[in-house]
Amino acid sequence: MITLEHICKIYKIGRERKVHALHDISETVHEGEFVAVVGPSGSGKSTFLAMAGLLERPTEGVVRFDGKDVTDLRDRERTRIRAERCGFIFQFPSLIPTLNALENVLLPKTVHRTYQNSDEKWGKEVLERVGLKDKLENLPYQLSGGEQRRVALARALINKPDVILADEPTGAVDAYNASVIISLFKEWNAQGKTVIMVTHDMKLADEAGRIIELADGRLKQDPE
Repeated sequence: MITLEHICKIYKIGRERKVHALHDISETVHEGEFVAVVGPSGSGKSTFLAMAGLLERPTEGVVRFDGKDVTDLRDRERTRIRAERCGFIFQFPSLIPTLNALENVLLPKTVHRTYQNSDEKWGKEVLERVGLKDKLENLPYQLSGGEQRRVALARALINKPDVILADEPTGAVDAYNASVIISLFKEWNAQGKTVIMVTHDMKLADEAGRIIELADGRLKQDPE
């Protein structure tokens, strides 16, 4: 479903310094896979996710989505693909403080002007699935950190995406909230959806169907 071909990513810091985040990465995530991307801090995990989710462009190489070369698509077209096909969960929930839980979940529909009358029902259902049925009208400050993470997860599912891309989705949450998040990933994956999860926790990575390991911006090869 998503293929990275000989991807290199270089970030420029200041006038002279360059950081090579990814070196010649070639990897395919197939439709319906649940993949965990692991590696130490600075290994390129988040950059890998950004490439797969069309959030950034590679310095070199080709990105394909459903077999189509999307590397040089205009920003508007890349945004459309992300909005229609992808659901993102970042390291921080980034909820709008003046919107309640349900309104935060429905926000992508509002921003992209795709809101339909049935969306509120689906938003309530997703919040119920993540255990927040009784907190639809709570503002973010009235929710715990773990509950805010679950609202962010529900928000990622509001468009019923084909691909979920999650960057450390269980970071800074307790074991219960982590289990809720992983269980929902498995449920979504069982419906044929693709999940790409960045994590430093190998116990969580083992819940995925396959592990991609990075080290110093390169794919770590299994020993012969």
